[in-house]
Amino acid sequence: MKHASRINRLVEPPHRRILKEARASGRAVMNLSVGDIFIDPHPLVEETLRKTCGETSVTYPPVEGLNELRSSIAEYLRNSRGMEVGFENILVTAGASEAFLIALMTVLDVGDRIILPDPTYPQHFLAANLFDNVRINYYSQERDISEQVPGERSIVLICSPNNPTGRVVSAKDVEKLVEHARETDSVIISDETYFEIFFNNNKPASPGGFDTKLENTMIVGSFSKNMGVTGLRVGFLASERNIISKASTVRYATSLTSNVVGQHVVLKILPFINEISSYVRMSIEKRLKIFMNGFKRSDLIKIYVPQGSLYVFPSIPFKSFDFCLKLAKKTGVVLAPGQGFGPSGENHVRISFGAREEDIRNSIPLLNGFEAGS
Repeated sequence: MKHASRINRLVEPPHRRILKEARASGRAVMNLSVGDIFIDPHPLVEETLRKTCGETSVTYPPVEGLNELRSSIAEYLRNSRGMEVGFENILVTAGASEAFLIALMTVLDVGDRIILPDPTYPQHFLAANLFDNVRINYYSQERDISEQVPGERSIVLICSPNNPTGRVVSAKDVEKLVEHARETDSVIISDETYFEIFFNNNKPASPGGFDTKLENTMIVGSFSKNMGVTGLRVGFLASERNIISKASTVRYATSLTSNVVGQHVVLKILPFINEISSYVRMSIEKRLKIFMNGFKRSDLIKIYVPQGSLYVFPSIPFKSFDFCLKLAKKTGVVLAPGQGFGPSGENHVRISFGAREEDIRNSIPLLNGFEAGS
């Protein structure tokens, strides 16, 4: 059977092969490549999960999501970002990945240009490559985004705090980007998956704080990382009402609905997001400090302190796939090779501090003693 030609543009993230090789070696595996959060659930989450599973119907929820949850998300966005939104501005999705794909399916047309950050999250690149006859460009994270976008209509993705670099886009740059979007009728898609996970007061700014009615903005949100509930698969897309209405129609062609139990759980815990996300943030920051205090090999990996998210994306003086493969086979420590993260990803690795704390602790002496050239 012949497959669609677009499949040839899709590449499996290389860290999956590295993980397979590490497991095949028979060594204990310390997976620091994973984009997940391995922490004990906040007690409020744990208690709510137990209660909700016994109370909730498992029939289809509305395609747009539970109206109570949509209203609660709108209230959260009003309080946290200053947006002028109601439940009609919200579509509940199966995580941020589906929200991003639906956003593209709603606004990305033949001949359009989509501009991704470089380095970029591999699934953003994969989703964009599902579309034929669109132009995919990149902007550098080393400079202001607003200085790099063209003077014509574009779809511009920002991800702040960023996966994989952990960078936070400045509020001034976000405001300028919103002004540019208004002038050029561009669309900003803002991936705010890690919005609540920031360090040293580097709180991110949302385009929705400047484009309060979301006339040129689509917010891709998730509770997976911000509240440590990745397996519930509850995210959202927020934009102006007409676009959300169109996105709801697109939703029929994807998963139809998202997890009804997950929606009920998030509905009950969302009023406590500040408390829960603070718990998640402190857990991630603790693991980051453990690694920063213990890792000594600057000749091997040029580590730095991220501004937010779960990740760092340090440079290495080696080809990333070869380095990660050798490291995995010799030590069982799995990092994500940078070659899968966009044009400038090579000679970098992604390290996740959402990994298990014991894996982070156990990986440090192995990394400190690793000889890449041997």
